[in-house]
Amino acid sequence: MLKLEHVNKYFNKNKKNEIHVINETSLHMEGKGLVALLGPSGCGKTTLLNVIGGLDKVNSGQIFVNGQRITGRLSHTVDKIRNLNVGYVFQNYNLVDNMTVFDNVAIALRMVGVKDKKEIEEKVNYVLEKVGMYRYRNRYADMLSGGERQRVGIARAIVKNPAVVIADEPTGNLDSRNTLEVMNIIKEISEEKLVILVTHEEELADFYASRIIKLLDGKVISDEVNDSAEGLDYRVENKIYLRDIKEHKRINSGRYNIDFYNDSGDELKLDIVVRNGNIYVKTKSEGTKVEVVDSDSSVELVDAHYTRITKDENQERSFDLTKLEAKGPRKYRSIVNPVSMFVNGFKTVMNYNTLKKILLIGFLISSVFITYSISNIFGVMNITDDEFVTVDKSYLRLVSKNTDVDTYLQYENDPRFSYVMPGDSRISLQMPLDDYFQTRYALALIEGSLSDYTKLTATDIVYGRLPENSNEIVVDRMILEQVIDTQTTTTAGYGTVRSFVGGDIPVNNMEDLVIVGISDMQSPCIYASQDMFINILANTGSGDGVMSEGETTAATTLIDYTLKTSDVSLVRGSWPAGDYQVVVNEKYRESMPQGREISQKVNGRNLTVVGYYSDRYDSDFMLINNNTLKYDLIKNKTDVTLCPVDKSETFSQLKAENINVRDTYAESEAQYKEQMWSSIFSTIVVSGVILIISFIEIYLIIRASFLSRVKEVGVYRAIGVKKSDIYRMFTGEIFAITTIASLPGFALMAYCLYQLSQMGTFGELFLVTPAVLALCLILIYGLNLIFGLLPVFRTIRKRPAAILSRTDVN
Repeated sequence: MLKLEHVNKYFNKNKKNEIHVINETSLHMEGKGLVALLGPSGCGKTTLLNVIGGLDKVNSGQIFVNGQRITGRLSHTVDKIRNLNVGYVFQNYNLVDNMTVFDNVAIALRMVGVKDKKEIEEKVNYVLEKVGMYRYRNRYADMLSGGERQRVGIARAIVKNPAVVIADEPTGNLDSRNTLEVMNIIKEISEEKLVILVTHEEELADFYASRIIKLLDGKVISDEVNDSAEGLDYRVENKIYLRDIKEHKRINSGRYNIDFYNDSGDELKLDIVVRNGNIYVKTKSEGTKVEVVDSDSSVELVDAHYTRITKDENQERSFDLTKLEAKGPRKYRSIVNPVSMFVNGFKTVMNYNTLKKILLIGFLISSVFITYSISNIFGVMNITDDEFVTVDKSYLRLVSKNTDVDTYLQYENDPRFSYVMPGDSRISLQMPLDDYFQTRYALALIEGSLSDYTKLTATDIVYGRLPENSNEIVVDRMILEQVIDTQTTTTAGYGTVRSFVGGDIPVNNMEDLVIVGISDMQSPCIYASQDMFINILANTGSGDGVMSEGETTAATTLIDYTLKTSDVSLVRGSWPAGDYQVVVNEKYRESMPQGREISQKVNGRNLTVVGYYSDRYDSDFMLINNNTLKYDLIKNKTDVTLCPVDKSETFSQLKAENINVRDTYAESEAQYKEQMWSSIFSTIVVSGVILIISFIEIYLIIRASFLSRVKEVGVYRAIGVKKSDIYRMFTGEIFAITTIASLPGFALMAYCLYQLSQMGTFGELFLVTPAVLALCLILIYGLNLIFGLLPVFRTIRKRPAAILSRTDVN
């Protein structure tokens, strides 16, 4: 049944204070009987019990329990063997304080696979009745006295009907009466099972044990079969044997029949009054206490001499082991399921004492820091196009300070390009906000990159429609959102992107442009007809809000004549249909004769006067055709904007041709990131420090909380609860802590950050999206779980005896 072969165990091995606590011990114990281990304190009795019961490891040797080796095996395997075969009665009880007496005993049955509630109830109630604890079955363990706790521990050890019962000082905290009752139960069990008992009371061992093993300094010094004891001289303190008291006086007179017993030799001075059926006793002797003995008293008066308890008398007591026999196969099982894991977790947290509940504030604060830091990190790292993109993302930029017109025309006719335009494509439009009297002088500055509306489809329009006339445009919502955020358009009634649909934008020398649609291409574009590009570029400001070099001349002097045919009258000659032809005001007929070249040059060539106009304003502008206007823009604008059919392929080809071309989008992104890197880096560092502080805070809080739970963990491991079950218990508790304490902090900070992110000033500092919030939750729950289970892991990787032996926790 139980076999030890050359077992050795050391404490502090290879150190100066090394103790050889089990020294080359070999034992063999049969399947039944009561084996008592005797010896002085520190001789290794409890340690030997621990290694036999699988609670501790050995340094060498082998131990077999019920034919199964428990040495040199994984702790899970050892737990399984000891849980199914060994019942342990601990010297320090090892009850779970927050569980009832019934549950403390029932847990042993649940761990061996008993699921039937009726079977559990019958067996638990039976053993509780036998150890005198049935009436306390619904009382919590922390409300019991030492003796009561020990009896519950005995009930827990025997309820699963183990093959081996290990009892470490089971009667150490019991009175004499309960000691005898418990020893009788243990003796009864030993008739069918192997019971290994450690006790300091040699009289009990001599009377009850069938075999006595004596230890000294870790060695077995004697191993004998015990068949010599005939009786037990063990007086029960609450029994008074009257005939053993020498001084006895009796008063028997009429109605009075009184017996006096005195074994102290002191004087007896009493007043006894009988009145109305009550007896009143008053002692006149100082220091003398009066106790009334009745049917409810714990003291019993026995009218006989004390006699030693004989084995025959002891065998008259009965303990029916058949009531504990298994009704089905036994299996080492988990006692914590997912539902109970979370339910018990919340119950545990709700029952925290005031100090622990105050510590929960730390979890709330840490969740606030984590949410802030993660949102901040992603906010500064989330570089969106609207932060740096200023032109159509599909454009390439030909870098040239003075572009040759012929070269420009070659690109214009190159099939690799959809279209080209002089300059950087940026334009600036001013939209009057004159719907209200108070805002009649207000303007909205709409800046964007000029692009072809044919790139759009109806599905790209979020509000309004596609252009149908040459003066109709579509503006991307990226531009308008920046206008709303940075300008005072809201007070003028333009607080939403949609409100800009239908807005009129006056342009010099041109018909008003009308916003007929809002696109959502995530590109800062103003979409118009290609036919209008040159005129729009010539008559609007650049995207920087200032005129570029040479732009003044183009915008104020030279005008496409097709824009003025309805405003002026041709008084002589013809319209300038040919390139480099010009029509001037008739007042200049003398200084600018028809058919002659004038000093005004375009592309290095003098313009030739082909006609004269007149208007009511006596204007000075010159009228030319669209091509001539384009040539003037080419010479006065720096760079050329190219719109390739295939951007990546065309870019590679131009680079191969050694043409100085830039990918505007990639260049802007790189420049922006370079400018922002120092700010991003410092933000990441600060947020990282906050995160680390939060993680340390979580770890210290959980570790401080766990220190008070180490004993509880040790108890669970000692009685055979699976490691996975302990992980589940604490997982449920950590989940409850996080939900109760951390989740409100997360929700509060998420709300605040969301409000901040809607403000233009803070919008780029924080990113509040479902993905970021989900990551925050994962980090909060995940880190709480990791740091919460870390001390659990560091504790339960040890054997139960090592956990219970810790002296730094209660």
